[in-house]
Amino acid sequence: MFNFRKLKLDFSPNLLKEGKQIFDKKRVVTAKILKLDSDIVRFSAKVVGKYENTYESEIEVDRFESETIHSNCDCTHKYDCQHIAALIFYLEDNIDSILLNFSKDSKVNHDIDSEIKEKIQIAEIKVEEKKDKHLQKQILQEYVNASNILSTADFFLATEDNKISNAELSFIFNPKSLDENQKFIDFTLALRLPGRSKPLNVPNVRTFLEALRYIEPIILGSKKYFFSIDAFNDVEKMILNLLLFSARFNENLNNERAQRIAKISIEDFGTLLSKVHEIASKKNPNRSLKDLSEDLPELPSIFISNLENPLSYSFSHSKVKFDLHYLNEPSKVLLNPSFIADQNVINIKEAKLFECASPGMIYERVYYKFDKSIKRAHLKKLDEIRDMTIPEALFGTFVENSLPELQRFARVDNLDVINRFITLPYTKNLSARCSLSYLEDELEATLYFIYEDNEIKSSSKNLNYDSISKFITEEGIVARNLVSEKKIIEELFQDFVFNPEAGVYVSKSEKKIVEFMTEIIPKNQDRIKFECPQNLLDQFVYDETKFTLDLDVSEMHGHYKFDLKVEGDLKGVKFDLIFDCVAANRSFIELAHLKKRNNSRFSKILVLDLEKIEKIVNVFDEIGIKKITDHKENRPLWSIIAIEEKLFKDLPIKFSISKKLLDIKKSMLGLNKFNPSAIPSDIKADLREYQKEGVYYLERLRGMYLNGLLADDMGLGKTLQAIIAISQIKTKINKPSIVVCPTSLLYNWKEELHKFNPKLKAVIIEGVPQNRKKIISTIKNYDVIITSYTLMQKDIDQYKDIDFAYTILDEAQHIKNRATRNAKSVKEINSTYKLILTGTPIENSLDELWSLFDFLMPSFLSTFDRFSERYLKQSSKDHSKNLEHLKKKISPFILRRMKEDVLKDLPPVSEIDYHCKLEGYQLELYRSYAQEARQELTKLVNKQGYHKVQIHVLATLTRLKQICCHPAIFAKEKAEVGDSAKYEMLQELISNLIDGNHKTVIFSQYTKMLQIMKEDFKERGINYSYLDGATKNRLEIVKEFNENKDIPIFLVSLKAGGVGLNITGADTVIHYDMWWNPAVENQATDRVHRIGQKKSVSAYKLITVNSIEEKIVEMQKRKKGLVKKIIACDDEAITKLTWDEVLELLQI
Repeated sequence: MFNFRKLKLDFSPNLLKEGKQIFDKKRVVTAKILKLDSDIVRFSAKVVGKYENTYESEIEVDRFESETIHSNCDCTHKYDCQHIAALIFYLEDNIDSILLNFSKDSKVNHDIDSEIKEKIQIAEIKVEEKKDKHLQKQILQEYVNASNILSTADFFLATEDNKISNAELSFIFNPKSLDENQKFIDFTLALRLPGRSKPLNVPNVRTFLEALRYIEPIILGSKKYFFSIDAFNDVEKMILNLLLFSARFNENLNNERAQRIAKISIEDFGTLLSKVHEIASKKNPNRSLKDLSEDLPELPSIFISNLENPLSYSFSHSKVKFDLHYLNEPSKVLLNPSFIADQNVINIKEAKLFECASPGMIYERVYYKFDKSIKRAHLKKLDEIRDMTIPEALFGTFVENSLPELQRFARVDNLDVINRFITLPYTKNLSARCSLSYLEDELEATLYFIYEDNEIKSSSKNLNYDSISKFITEEGIVARNLVSEKKIIEELFQDFVFNPEAGVYVSKSEKKIVEFMTEIIPKNQDRIKFECPQNLLDQFVYDETKFTLDLDVSEMHGHYKFDLKVEGDLKGVKFDLIFDCVAANRSFIELAHLKKRNNSRFSKILVLDLEKIEKIVNVFDEIGIKKITDHKENRPLWSIIAIEEKLFKDLPIKFSISKKLLDIKKSMLGLNKFNPSAIPSDIKADLREYQKEGVYYLERLRGMYLNGLLADDMGLGKTLQAIIAISQIKTKINKPSIVVCPTSLLYNWKEELHKFNPKLKAVIIEGVPQNRKKIISTIKNYDVIITSYTLMQKDIDQYKDIDFAYTILDEAQHIKNRATRNAKSVKEINSTYKLILTGTPIENSLDELWSLFDFLMPSFLSTFDRFSERYLKQSSKDHSKNLEHLKKKISPFILRRMKEDVLKDLPPVSEIDYHCKLEGYQLELYRSYAQEARQELTKLVNKQGYHKVQIHVLATLTRLKQICCHPAIFAKEKAEVGDSAKYEMLQELISNLIDGNHKTVIFSQYTKMLQIMKEDFKERGINYSYLDGATKNRLEIVKEFNENKDIPIFLVSLKAGGVGLNITGADTVIHYDMWWNPAVENQATDRVHRIGQKKSVSAYKLITVNSIEEKIVEMQKRKKGLVKKIIACDDEAITKLTWDEVLELLQI
């Protein structure tokens, strides 16, 4: 239709080239015919340019002349551009399909001439033909690709039966590789297959080994075989395994001969021979005893050059032999090394040595293994020894030092040639002189060894004849201790560069020079005299600091005078810096000094004696010295416990303590008689013996100005002992005491104070900030202040100017993390004495202990970094010793008794009441419901009479009890955090019980409450057992709880589990909610406290104050067990309360 070649003549070669590139990249899109008549045709297309811009391109062509009439493009060229050229290339390739698409357009004029119609018909035929050709080409490509895969992929190949289960391998090495002293030896492999008498050479070693590795087929002699390494015997397996990792291959892949040959290093070949020899020897353990006239056995699977020449081996081990030869004028001795193998003497040059982990040699087609005493390093030096001559001046060294060692490894003949000389051992410790020079930041060292009056230079090249001839004396030839000399050089000059011409050791490394001056010299100066130039000494000074420490009594109550004086270069140095030196094993500190001439500052290195300074650091850290300078201070008396005179033994510390202060210290250590005070008469409790001991212990601590930690097991009465301590201190110090505890225990503390000492005036700090501030301002009116950890964080600024008699932290694990606001705030409280109460002094890590003592006695366990370095890091070489020291240090301040320790002194069941207060949503719900219920019941009673509404009374009182347990039982679909004060108290209690390894049974009469506990325990990862009225396998569940130590909690419905069960695996009972009849609670407690129970049982009753629960307890006390006035059990009759008693229960 067109002459496209003629159309392209309108474009330059460059534009045509660019246009062709655009076309080839398929960037011509949506090409179409805009106009077609008898004379012209107009085309348009969208063309994507170089920078992803799309251009509209058009060209109008004369149909008959194939000439461009007009072109247009919206690029910068406007016409005859690369985009128009790309369009022409596109038209040339796709004109038929474009013409066909044009003919199908509904807008085409159907009156076009017959010629155009004919062109369209031809175009239609061409398009179809093109489609067919394209499809055929695609099918052909797919056919070729699929046939290749189907013929080669293992998925589609029939399994061949040529799997070899038994084969023989031969390793054939080329001996020329050994003769030419190459680093690698050439080898080929041959295989003998079942049913074939003739072995097959492996045509390609690389392919064969890879086929073994990946269990792939290999072609041998035009047949395909499958090999497994299990098809070979032990020797052959070992050879193949070694070759799989060690073999190297020729890179010439086209050369068949090259493919047959592979390489292995001489060292690996030696290892291979050694292992084959070992396996072969084990199979013939007695052959070495046979007559040597017998032929030597063949080394399995190893051949020389071809399969006709097997390598033999000897059962006897080869040994090394030295023959001494004396030469006169000048006098000297030669060592002539050789090998002894099967009684043959072999020249070392005639044997091929294998210097590997287990050395051996090949001599005349026989492999010999060396005696076990001969190592690779011995063989490497044989050539040097053979060429060596020993002059007379070294006879002493050789005979006294070297010969005894030589005879351990080898046979030495002709000893007479040297034994006729008198040799003398050098018996003294070898000393040396090291001369140093320091120029342009370069340290040079020249070393001389001193043998009495003879000084000899360490460098061989700088020796002179006079110095070596002095070893020949009238008495005999003196031995030179070459081994000791070598050790000295290695110790002094590690990482130095040796200059053999000058005979000096050189270092330009500032770090190495400092290390040499600060570590190497101090460590070796007892045996080596170091000569340092002044310019070097100006930069280094060696520490000789001395200390004086005086301790005396102080006028300040509970303190003593501490007076430290420092004389020497350490004065003013930060203690942390010295501590870091010890921790890093660094024996120097960089100091800044003032240069007098021009007042310019320069650095000076203070060299430390690490062994001495480590002891000083440990002592100073132990007694709490934080700065190395003259200073006086008043220190708390408790800190004197750590200061003992024996700490300063053999240290440059002059220590003194006044007699008066020493007497006080003896009292603190309990060496003086202690007379405890009587228990205050205000205390309303009968104390058990262990509780009295606890009270006396706390009093003894106070008498010694010490603070302590009461860590008794749960249920042993820590709170009672603390209340007695508060009562005792009240008579001596006219200040209030403060108790900090978890929020859930605030009201429990108040109840316990009222119970055990009603005369103590106690107040709880609670409410909004204004209310708390008001209460805090009246603190002096109270004996005991009770606050929570949470509120102490917020109110600490208000306590800073208040002095307390006692600060008591209950459940002090709340400050175990030293970084928390809990820990930081309580440590700012000012008080004369401090006490910690906790059943779990260490829950997870020793760092918790540090935080507790940081509250009790700051600095007693040093800083946390020091504590961590000494006690927490397992890598410490003295870790066990340090932990023992820590235990000894803290034990006087911790009193811990477990229930089993005081079992005889315990009642069968300890009953403990825990109190909490309704707050927030729970309080509002209780108040509103109680008020409405009171009004409703009053109306009903007035209308129907009290006796007829008892069912309503019971329902109302039950709902109030449920609200006390958890609002989610009564008024909410889902339990939320903070909804229930009682449940928060239970969580705190459970956490402590689990940490103390107690097993606990929780009783509740409400299954919905037990469901809340189940969901919460699941979320917190607490294992539990569960039993309610619907439980079928009750005995199995009880047995599992009793026997499984990993289940700490048993949730039991009071009605379902209150009777008939034996839960002696537990030692703790919690009654979560109040039961009307205390006998029912006692029955439930008896499930744990039964015959067979070997532990004392603690029974906790959780009570909300100012609620129906507290009123039930009061009624129970008044009626002393006769309160069966509501409901006892289902089979018991309802007995009536009076209306007045109901109103009392409903009172808010």
